Amino acid sequence: MFALLLAAIVTLGGAVLFVLCSGSSLEAVQGPPIAIAVVGALILLYLLSSHGSEQRLGRLPALIALALVGALGVIAARSDTAVLITGYFNTAKLDETAHLPSPQGPASVRIRKLADGFVANTEINGQPMQALVDSGAATIVLRRSDAEKAGVDVRSLTFDTPLKTANGTTYLAPVRLKSVRIGEIVADDVEALVAKPGALNENLLGQSFLRHLTSYEVAGDFVTLRQ
Repeated sequence: MFALLLAAIVTLGGAVLFVLCSGSSLEAVQGPPIAIAVVGALILLYLLSSHGSEQRLGRLPALIALALVGALGVIAARSDTAVLITGYFNTAKLDETAHLPSPQGPASVRIRKLADGFVANTEINGQPMQALVDSGAATIVLRRSDAEKAGVDVRSLTFDTPLKTANGTTYLAPVRLKSVRIGEIVADDVEALVAKPGALNENLLGQSFLRHLTSYEVAGDFVTLRQ
């Protein structure tokens, strides 16, 4: 039995040396990986001892046990600790640093040009709707139905802001939007106008939103927005 215990220790030590020689660090054998290897070794040694001496069992079971211990040591040492934890315990807690946001570059969105122009899938006050990117518009302009969908109290609106169009002058109501989102790009507390029913065919994303961006550029059939 002593010989088996000594062989198991030597095997685990060989697994660690194998990891080091392959370019990994000792961090790879800390925590759950080495725990799995040690527990596996203890279980195997216990099973061997409970069935009698090495002479009664013969050499074959001992060799199989040592091979399994070595395999456990190598596999566990080369496994990623986070993968082991999440794979077997979905509710396990990771390091506090794992919850910290990773550094990311500027948010950007690329929009393909359609027949009507650069139509973006937006979320206004959390409600999904489409809007046409229009750098010539001074503000965001919403259809009355979409403004109501976004939670605007359309019954209290005052349509006193004039807007000249090809069909003449129409009047719009000024509002403030809590948030406007396109993909990862978010603008808060954005100035907007609400058009009267039938006065606007589509929502417009004007300068009151574009001013929240660091840049926007048109290249071919795409416009790229960056924040």
